[in-house]
Amino acid sequence: MRRIRGPWLAQLSEVPTRGVSELVERLQGSFVGRCVGRFVRMAGLDRCIVLSSQAFTALIPLLILITTLAPADQSNAAADALIRKFELTGDSAAAVHELFATPAGSTSGVSVSSAVLLLFSGVSFTRRLQTMYRSAWDQEKAGVRGGLFAALGLCALLAEMLVLVAVREFVRTLALYWLWIVPISIATGLVLWTSIPYLLLNRQVHWRRLLAAGGATALGTSLFGLATTVYMAPLVTQYTQEFGLFGITIALIGWLLGAAVVLVSCTVIGAEFDASQGPFFRLVKTRLRLHEPGVELPLDAEGDTDAGLNRDDVVMLLRVLANWSVMAGAVWVATALLPGIDVHGGFFTYLALSLLFGLVNAVLGPLLHLVALPLSVLTVGGAALVVNGVLLLLTAGLTARLDVAGLGSAILGSVVISIVTTVIELVVRPIRDPDDDAAERL
Repeated sequence: MRRIRGPWLAQLSEVPTRGVSELVERLQGSFVGRCVGRFVRMAGLDRCIVLSSQAFTALIPLLILITTLAPADQSNAAADALIRKFELTGDSAAAVHELFATPAGSTSGVSVSSAVLLLFSGVSFTRRLQTMYRSAWDQEKAGVRGGLFAALGLCALLAEMLVLVAVREFVRTLALYWLWIVPISIATGLVLWTSIPYLLLNRQVHWRRLLAAGGATALGTSLFGLATTVYMAPLVTQYTQEFGLFGITIALIGWLLGAAVVLVSCTVIGAEFDASQGPFFRLVKTRLRLHEPGVELPLDAEGDTDAGLNRDDVVMLLRVLANWSVMAGAVWVATALLPGIDVHGGFFTYLALSLLFGLVNAVLGPLLHLVALPLSVLTVGGAALVVNGVLLLLTAGLTARLDVAGLGSAILGSVVISIVTTVIELVVRPIRDPDDDAAERL
């Protein structure tokens, strides 16, 4: 029985210590590294939280206003929109209807204060968007003029979102709409997320330079929308059972935070693409005309050709990611087969647990296996099974997301994980360098 270890950690351990600093430097100089650096410089995480919270404070008054102004036969329009968006059924759908139900005897009038609150919330949201875009493109504040463009951006955002919803509803009436909805969503999203930053940046950045960010955002939001239909319904159901009506609010806040992460990340990617001056980026921007009109980008100019990751770095990182996914899949199989092992969470929880399990194996595994080596020889590997089970128990003790019933379940779980990782690695081989294979044969 082989000792379980985090395979991605094993791959990293093959890199010489002196080469780690060079790898980090190359990673920082790569496009991905520069995107991460731009995200950190613009305080991307804080901006995600601010955007999601501001969107929530702007969304709730808007939903209340829709509920108040809607005709009697459409008084549940806001609730129906959320139910259709998240594909809710049963108790979850009933809870959403109850949350946005119009009280008996209420009037349909809208006070001046309600209208002002709605307008203020909307403009505040677009101002936050404007600040995010200006930070991504290293633009200075525009003062009063920026506020006017923020108000104009709000009007454009509402108008384009209404058109986008109308287009999607029309597509749903067509045959095989599921085949058309994704490309149409990406196309309409491209128009939306290119024109909005163009206005919020006071038209100081040409719209061609914003197409990369708009395309990335359109693709990211479309994929996020597809993921929403998969995970949002069970999440709302779980939160409704645990927290009642307040659970819907918690799920909605989490959904808005996820959308904000997609928006900010795609904006960072587009801004870094616009700022990159390497030969490859100049070639792409020239061919697709994604640069300022009248400005020529010389293709033969000297660029940062030595910056970024080389082929060996990319192969190693892909190998690490592949093996990490293999370990996460093995943990999932163990939880599915064994009743004594439970994981509380979804896909990202399995990734985090596999990483934690690999770290525990890398830090404590060698010591425990060394201590148990004499017993392993006498028991023909039986002691190694116990050590692997102990390591899985230690992992469960470090997190509340993993529950292991006892040592017996832990040993069985370690056996399943070891078998599954071996089978998957044989079926789906990690990326290997031909030179490495030749060296191993020698």
